[in-house]
Amino acid sequence: MQTKVRNYWSLYLDFLHDFKDLKYSGFSLPYLCHFSGLLRNNEEIHNKLSDNEFINQLKNKVNNQKMIQEAFDQFIQSHTKPSINKNKQGKVLLNFDTILRFPKETFDDYFDPSKTMIIMAGNKNWKSKKKQSASSNIENEKTETTLNNTDIKRDVVENNEINNIPADYLSYYPIAGPEAVMQVKKKALDIFNSHKEHHLYKNINFQNVFLAKITEIIHRIEQTKFFLNNVSISCIVVSNTHSFISRILALVAAEKGIPTICMQHGIIGNEFGFIPKVATVDAVYGNYEVDWYKKLGAPKESLEIIGHPRFDQAFKPPTIARSKFDKQLGLDKGKKTLLIVVRGNRNFGKWKILIDTISKQLNLNILIKDFPNDTPHALNKEFSFVHSTAAFDLYDILPNVDCVVSYTSTVALEAMLADKPVFILHNKLPSYTGYYNALDELVQIDPQKLGELVIRYFNDLSWGSHVKEIREEFLRYAYPDFSMSGERLKKLIYRMIS
Repeated sequence: MQTKVRNYWSLYLDFLHDFKDLKYSGFSLPYLCHFSGLLRNNEEIHNKLSDNEFINQLKNKVNNQKMIQEAFDQFIQSHTKPSINKNKQGKVLLNFDTILRFPKETFDDYFDPSKTMIIMAGNKNWKSKKKQSASSNIENEKTETTLNNTDIKRDVVENNEINNIPADYLSYYPIAGPEAVMQVKKKALDIFNSHKEHHLYKNINFQNVFLAKITEIIHRIEQTKFFLNNVSISCIVVSNTHSFISRILALVAAEKGIPTICMQHGIIGNEFGFIPKVATVDAVYGNYEVDWYKKLGAPKESLEIIGHPRFDQAFKPPTIARSKFDKQLGLDKGKKTLLIVVRGNRNFGKWKILIDTISKQLNLNILIKDFPNDTPHALNKEFSFVHSTAAFDLYDILPNVDCVVSYTSTVALEAMLADKPVFILHNKLPSYTGYYNALDELVQIDPQKLGELVIRYFNDLSWGSHVKEIREEFLRYAYPDFSMSGERLKKLIYRMIS
């Protein structure tokens, strides 16, 4: 286990233990936090995590991520009520957020509006829009609580919908009273004071972020409980359980005996992601994830190979003709087209070398897709012959290109599902899980060598066939079922509520 990975999980376990008695409504609050989010932009702490000696300052020494999952399993079990009397007549609840990413067709084809409901976080009227200190937030909570508790806008169900499915908002439900929040925060401050020399807890940045998060978590617990006590729900589908809102939904549901399904929102490419596993069942892409979670102690029955509904688009006919696509982006219809997928300005120098290597020997249309932006990338300015994908959706782009080069992104998997040859520019992050390692030489750290392999693909038909064989072998393990994921999800929901 890499130094930073080991230190991170060891520090996380310390955090769970040291703050375990910080509770609200029976829930130990550290278990409801996304720990990585509490450390975001905290350069001091991240430097410590990379220090080989830092592990000696920690109480827990994590040698296997299974230790984290075991701690969460005990916590989840303490809040789980057996689903003896299933609420078959309740609605299926979809937690709609930015990473659920179900296409419109998924809602239309697999979710009956009369039997389905959408929940969203909604606005944050209960929270000031301005950044404030923890103390000023406490002072404002009394007024905000009064407003929310006396004016619950329940007409939202009648007036709001997504894809014909009724939608509701947690933010329209009552929040906790200010006294309850202040009591929990006071206890958190007491814990900080009892660890004045602690490498993390003494950090003012961490204290401010954690205190602010406590307020959000407590309010969301109240809103989620109120919602689930007043709306009949049979099953809940969430996009992930790192978001504290999704995690709270899953745990409050567990207390009521409501089963939950967690969709996989991206490849397991980072050691810091995807655990702890919280939902009743995790709907995963393929065998890689099943083996990953089983290695962490998750029972096989808590995993289901579902794929993802958005990937269903890879198996459908193109929605835009190649001629129209080429014309709108100003491409030469007589040339092959290479798509390069980047993320911001990460590895900008390597991408320059790759493009320079390829363009000197091949006369191609070269497209740049910058995730998650639609605006032209700096590489478009660097090379006058490179085009931007503009605002085209990924599944409008993939059918109209001949080859894809990507960083270690979920887009690379999606391109392979769309039957495109894929090459990976790898940057060897210490936390990388090795998800694409089975692609063998199609994954390269050296951009010049990768560029030469792309050139060889376009010039050597026999090697092109070899590239296809590698891709197909990879998918047999990573995404073994090409049937419609939406249909598989629908069947899973039915089994869980029947």
